[in-house]
Amino acid sequence: MATTREYFEKDCSQNLRVHDLVNVTDSRTGQKVEITAAMSLDFEAGSKYGVIYIPSSPMVSSAIAHYIANINELIKVADGALVNMGLSGTDENLSSLELKFSGRLIVYTPYIFSINEKLELQTLAASNGIGLVLRDGSYTAARSGHEKPLAFISHDSRDKDVLVRELASTLQKMLCPVWYDEYSLIAGQSLRESIEKGLRECKKCVLVLSPSFLANGGWTKAEFDSIFTREIMEKQNVIVPVWHNVSKEEIYQYSPRLVDKVGISSTLGIEEVARRILRAVNHEV
Repeated sequence: MATTREYFEKDCSQNLRVHDLVNVTDSRTGQKVEITAAMSLDFEAGSKYGVIYIPSSPMVSSAIAHYIANINELIKVADGALVNMGLSGTDENLSSLELKFSGRLIVYTPYIFSINEKLELQTLAASNGIGLVLRDGSYTAARSGHEKPLAFISHDSRDKDVLVRELASTLQKMLCPVWYDEYSLIAGQSLRESIEKGLRECKKCVLVLSPSFLANGGWTKAEFDSIFTREIMEKQNVIVPVWHNVSKEEIYQYSPRLVDKVGISSTLGIEEVARRILRAVNHEV
């Protein structure tokens, strides 16, 4: 499940963001909070708007109220960055200084607002001409709950600690929802039905091919057979192989068909492996 912070970092990533880190201390508790205050620059629309991330804290509402009442503090965050976009010498060339503030302020926080807190902030924002959007912990839970996994990760459990757990987490942070047993299996559910549902519905199936995977004649073999059958039935490339400490000969002995598929070597590092998986997931034939 993606976190509120991950949604903050990835939403509207096509826009240029200029941000400032603001450290605030609660005078009552002494708690320190680092607020990320940013301006999102949309050159296509010729506008800019505010985006803020605030960690869960009793200061969340007061911090938002401060920015609503002092919106110019946020707008000035982008003043230090002069950016020109578009082809020089044409009417598409636009400076960041020419972007108009849209009046929109989007706040991300894992804190969960009460109904009264939301109402007070929305009322304050309206009186200051601000279009306030609150994306709190409840929003994150609802949004992630509706996200359909894009990639099924088939692996041997012995590879979790060395590779798979971090790979699944990295893909989630890239806003690529995954079917991964530690995230997707719920106590009391039918194991077989849950796995088969994931294998059928996910856009791609990532096979973490390791010596442990190849030697496993149980669940991983059953998953591979199901994925292989799906490729034949749908006449589409579903499998994304990740090679982890295995040779081409070993893969050939397991399944000659897999050798013909472009694999991703774990030696590239988890970040790069995740990026290449994401590219495969997003690729349209």
